[in-house]
Amino acid sequence: MKQDYNRAMDQLHLSPQAEQRILTALESRAKQPKKRNWRIGAALAAAAVLMTGSAFAVAYRSGVLEAFFHGDTSQVEPYVQTAVGSAENQDYRLTVDSAVCDSQTLYAVITVEGLNNQAVEDLKSNKVIAESHREVWGQEMVDSLMANGSAGPDTFWAAFADSGTHVSGIQYQGLTAPSDTSRSWQVKISLMDADHQMGTGPVLFWLGFMGKEYAVEIPTDTAMETIQLTIDRDVQPEYPGGPTVFVQSLELSPTSIAYVGTYWDEQRDADNPAAIFFRMKDGQILTRMQLGYTFLDHASRIKDLADPLYRVHYQTDTPVDLDQVASIILGDMEFPLDGSAPSPADVPENLYPFTCTEIIPGENHFFRFPVEELCQKLGADYQWDESTQTATATYRGVTLTMTVGESCYQVNGETVELSYEVRSDPISPDSDYKVYPQYISLEDGVLTAPVNVLDHWSLDYPPLKDTDGNLAGMMLVIP
Repeated sequence: MKQDYNRAMDQLHLSPQAEQRILTALESRAKQPKKRNWRIGAALAAAAVLMTGSAFAVAYRSGVLEAFFHGDTSQVEPYVQTAVGSAENQDYRLTVDSAVCDSQTLYAVITVEGLNNQAVEDLKSNKVIAESHREVWGQEMVDSLMANGSAGPDTFWAAFADSGTHVSGIQYQGLTAPSDTSRSWQVKISLMDADHQMGTGPVLFWLGFMGKEYAVEIPTDTAMETIQLTIDRDVQPEYPGGPTVFVQSLELSPTSIAYVGTYWDEQRDADNPAAIFFRMKDGQILTRMQLGYTFLDHASRIKDLADPLYRVHYQTDTPVDLDQVASIILGDMEFPLDGSAPSPADVPENLYPFTCTEIIPGENHFFRFPVEELCQKLGADYQWDESTQTATATYRGVTLTMTVGESCYQVNGETVELSYEVRSDPISPDSDYKVYPQYISLEDGVLTAPVNVLDHWSLDYPPLKDTDGNLAGMMLVIP
């Protein structure tokens, strides 16, 4: 989750040599066409390879829906394209096996096949990918990619066919190879251009080591159903007590939410998105976190407007059945999906985001939180057994059992170990991990636990900072 990444980066300290290597690579790269690894960017892509060297690996499953999504995907199945197209040179064939898109993102499963023995060997060993990074990134990147087998920052490229403008970024994960002569990946392509404006038309996708002349065109005119609402009013923000958020319009699809509106809180110098809820047709109110919609860590300024409006984007990997959604609630105003007039909404108080104490850790430890305080604010059931020094907390059908002094806890009776892992040498891709046990603690009568146990409750919990940009010892809990 994004909060784990944010906290990890807050505690991460690269050596000056490593930082200089990344900066030098980026300076060389500035002369190249713009492309960012979505959400993380080229700098983090480089840092990730240099620091961890770990390639993404997930079980190969045929079909773009199986690769990207969980749960009932029937809402998006009609929009899937199969056998999209292929391109080949004398050594490699690139095939887009299947793809699907909404108004914000293009999802695809792609396969690269070696067409001769040498090409197969170079593909399987990762040599063809590693060598294609030499000119911009240097020998250390080549060595790292050879050691860890990952794709690196310059393997996947995409641009809008009509304008030629590069997309703002691409995410990718490796899939188990479908044959002895090929490799496959799932790729997620932003439909924003490099200037973070929404692009239109088909997308050209190609591989750095093959070149743009061997691009495959992926249509985007079969995008999944999107409901569009005109809002044009101020609504409550996620941050308690923050300034109201002006929302101009909103789009909802089974896999994403995007709205156009104000975004930045100048006083806190921090993001200030709208509070979003869903009223289902059975009457219950669900938070965006309950439906799996997570913030994409960035908002994009819309050009050519007098007012500073942004496009704020959320995604879910569990498609939502829009037929079961009656309305969107922004703050405390309800907007029916049928376009009828908005009305005030009575949202339970414990569904709104709130602040909670957060304990800033020492080195090699997770951030921590006081369990009882959070449970009281969240409305979770909390029980404390003095004789066993054990707390039991239940929320949304998930029970956490935490005993003082233990380096583990139970989730609905199943034991989960508590540990913090870091590489012994953050620059070496093949260095071992050091494992630091984490504990359930009781200090001055207050039970505390590492924040990552909250993932079982589908909560977001970004840390808050003071006006100087320092950690404030508080976190924003988003139910």
